Amino acid sequence: MGIEIEPPIKIKKTGGLFSFFEEEGPIRKLLREWKPILPREKIFGEKTAIYPPTDRVIESMREAKKREWLAKGYSEALVEKALLLADRWVSEMAEAFAPPGRMDIRQEIIKASYPKALEVAEHWLKAMSE
Repeated sequence: MGIEIEPPIKIKKTGGLFSFFEEEGPIRKLLREWKPILPREKIFGEKTAIYPPTDRVIESMREAKKREWLAKGYSEALVEKALLLADRWVSEMAEAFAPPGRMDIRQEIIKASYPKALEVAEHWLKAMSE
């Protein structure tokens, strides 16, 4: 006469759209062991570099917009974020349309599209301040 101990009862949830994930099987094994072929940086790209405005005309446009936005009553922090948005937007546009390593083409794209970047930043600034 002894005490019999049974194995713990495994409660199995049934039903639901994703109930097949609850059981150990080929899908769960694949999800647990799956490793991407390419590293994340190769898939999504490196962190986008922000190219600072190097042209005097761009710097003067940037400063004029900053004064204009501050005069309209936007906060200093929000204006700085809007200017950062403009810098990032124009940098990503230059990176998207210029071949890697061609900084001369990227600088030309930045010069040509910086007014549009400030316009995009102004739309964002208006939306964030409402």
